[in-house]
Amino acid sequence: LSLSGVTSQQDNDKTVSVSNTIRLAVSKRDNGALVTCEATHPALRSQRKITQHALDVHYAPTVEIQHPPGVMREGDSLSLDCIISANPMPHTVLWSRLNDSLPERTEIQGTLLSIPRLSALDNGTYVCEGRNKYGRTADEYTLVVYVILIAMLIVLPTDPGAIVEAQRYLPYSIIGGILAVLVFGVITVLIVTVWCSVNQKGSYLTHEASGLDEHGEVQEAFLNGSETREGKKEYLL
Repeated sequence: LSLSGVTSQQDNDKTVSVSNTIRLAVSKRDNGALVTCEATHPALRSQRKITQHALDVHYAPTVEIQHPPGVMREGDSLSLDCIISANPMPHTVLWSRLNDSLPERTEIQGTLLSIPRLSALDNGTYVCEGRNKYGRTADEYTLVVYVILIAMLIVLPTDPGAIVEAQRYLPYSIIGGILAVLVFGVITVLIVTVWCSVNQKGSYLTHEASGLDEHGEVQEAFLNGSETREGKKEYLL
C-alpha cells in the first residue's frame, strides 16, 4: 500500500532537503510490520534509495491454555501450556488454582505446567495469567479426573484361577448418587420391617388374651382328672 504524507522542503543554497510525514493507526497485528520509504531523483537514474523501519507496537497480553484432548483419568499425567502474546512479553507466567493451592506434585517450567499421577484431589480450575504495563489477561482450564472402578469376578469351578476384570469410569458425582439411592433403600426396608414386626406382635398378644378362659378350663380339667359334662373338647396347651 502506497501512502502520501505531508511534504516539506528546505533550500540551503544549492542543497534541497525534503521530508514527508505520514500518520496511521496501528493495532497489535501490525507489530513487526515493515514500513518502507523510497526516494526517486533524476540524478539517481535507475538506482533506488530505500529505507525500512519495523513497527514496534505495544499491547496488553492475550493468553490461551493449550490442554490435552479427551478425558483425564486417575493415574494420567497432565500437561498445560500457557500461550501468551504480548509486547513487551511478561517476565513471568503466573499459574494458580481457584479457591485452592496447586498440588504438591505440580512442576512449572516456563509456560508449561505438569502434574504426574492425577487423582481426584487434583480436580479444580487452573488459571494462567500474563501481565505487562498495558494490562493483564488470564485463561482458565477446568480439570475433572475420572476415577477407575475395577470389579473382579472369580470364575469357579472350571478355572479357579481365572479373574475377569471389568473397568468402569465414573465421576464422583455419579458414585455419590448411587450411594444415596442405596442408603435410602436400606432405610426404607428397615422401616417397613419394624412396622410389620410391631403389628404382628400386637395381634399375637390380643389372641393370647382372648383365650384366657379356655386356658382356665384346661387347667381345671387337668387338675380334676376328668372331662367336663359338655362333652369332649380339644385344647392347645
